[in-house]
Amino acid sequence: MNTKKIYDENGVGATRVFYDDKVEKVNPILHYKAYEINKRAIIFKDLLQVQSPFLASKLDDSFYINRAKEDIVGFFEDMGKTPFHKNFIELLQTTKKKDQIKLLKGMSLNPNQLMALIMKAYKDHDYLYSKYSFENLPKGVEGKKLPKLIEHNKGTQIRKVGSTELKDGELKNVIEHRKVIVSHFFEKEDNWHCFFLTYNSIAGKENHNGGQPHFHYISSSFGISKEDFIESMRSGNYKSTSVHIDLLEYGNQPNK
Repeated sequence: MNTKKIYDENGVGATRVFYDDKVEKVNPILHYKAYEINKRAIIFKDLLQVQSPFLASKLDDSFYINRAKEDIVGFFEDMGKTPFHKNFIELLQTTKKKDQIKLLKGMSLNPNQLMALIMKAYKDHDYLYSKYSFENLPKGVEGKKLPKLIEHNKGTQIRKVGSTELKDGELKNVIEHRKVIVSHFFEKEDNWHCFFLTYNSIAGKENHNGGQPHFHYISSSFGISKEDFIESMRSGNYKSTSVHIDLLEYGNQPNK
């Protein structure tokens, strides 16, 4: 896990950013427990430093870690019990592309179900977990100095922290037209399954089911190596796939 604390220009407030661009072949249960404990410990420390700087300075990191551990008791156990469609488990048990496509037709996942699937795939079916995130900025900003933080609020308002040579309209274009891909891999020996999404999908900008946010699916059965597929995501021109899984309870959900 990587994190940055970005202070506002006036020095009064700050934004804490967490990001994890690459996770490779891990036990997802241990990984996400450690991630959540560290994240919450950092947040607890940030909050206490605002409320009582003197007290915060007297406490070592073990205090915040123990507080975070107490806070997540039962959290992952409950998450792992989240029900999801049996087709996703059957998916992990077949290497035939035709069967994989058939099993995923009409399927959907919400974020809790995805996490439950990640955990069950490891615990019951020996699938290691990998995650990769890629960002490609629009043409014309290569070599330009970007601020430390860009926030695009509703309407045209742009909040930025740090110096930049770009105007607000150009920064808005960076946010709206960057290509971001987040992929989740399930891996066992030479077999892998990948659920990935784009920020355009989350925003309802892709042509699927009336703007429904969704995952794309691809696997080792689709005639491409994991390395080549990762490289296609890195370049922003990923191998297309017609297999979509609706992403519910997240992103810009269309009005039904």
